[in-house]
Amino acid sequence: MIPAIPSLARLHTWLGCLALWWMSAIMAQAQHRHVNAGATAAKVGAPLYFANGSLFDAASGSFFQLNATNHPVYGPIYFGGSDVTFTSLAATLNNGGPDPSAALPGTRVEMLFDSVQGPSGGSFSFWDSFDGFFDATEITFSVPTGTTNGTQLTLLSENDGSPGADPYGHIHGRKFSVDRPGLYTVGVRLVDVGGNGPGGGPMHAPSSLSYFNFQAGLTIADITPTSDGVSLRFGAVSGVNYFVEASDTLSPVAWTTVAGPIAGSGKLERVEVSGVAGSRRFFRLRTDL
Repeated sequence: MIPAIPSLARLHTWLGCLALWWMSAIMAQAQHRHVNAGATAAKVGAPLYFANGSLFDAASGSFFQLNATNHPVYGPIYFGGSDVTFTSLAATLNNGGPDPSAALPGTRVEMLFDSVQGPSGGSFSFWDSFDGFFDATEITFSVPTGTTNGTQLTLLSENDGSPGADPYGHIHGRKFSVDRPGLYTVGVRLVDVGGNGPGGGPMHAPSSLSYFNFQAGLTIADITPTSDGVSLRFGAVSGVNYFVEASDTLSPVAWTTVAGPIAGSGKLERVEVSGVAGSRRFFRLRTDL
């Protein structure tokens, strides 16, 4: 018996669905934020650095959002980071280069997690995606808050460290998580572990420390007294409106809006609330979602 052949209409429908899926995947990747590792100069000994780090680092007020989830393995955590990828710029045409800020060929860039500041007793975790396509499914390592001089590393370059190898790396699917709500500031350093420099050492010197913010959940990062009230700081996701609410007591709960709407800009926002100096007051955030 000759097997049935799908109708032309069904074939077109199937191909159309495949095309839509493929375009959706491309558009999703295009929306990712890329933090690009490179070198300050194309010469041996020049330090590594994040070529566009000033757009995303803590000094810019930016943050990466982590959302509450009940993970089947790790339980209640704050999880995310699929919208940001730490990359290493290409030095050759084969990988879309040469980029003027790329490290020298023969460089193998790793990112060292040096420090984590955040809620007491919390920890910051990195999830690796070893195929670079599917999202990571398990924690690779964790760094407790309060850590300084950390030793955990992850590769950014996708080379084997051989002489002349392109330092390029662009691995999607990596994730981050924390186990307590709040604002985490993670200090990272770029290092060359290729061993193709003078005397078998690195091609490039390590970078200075860069700091990146990760916000877990809907939280107020800090509250600072002012002359007649308080100043509150929190991460405001783009496209979301925020309201600050206050109450004199937690039981019974009676919350009053004291600021807002505050339009999210993707940055840490600071809001002044006046008229509460010297009084006990509780504050919380609310969104319009």
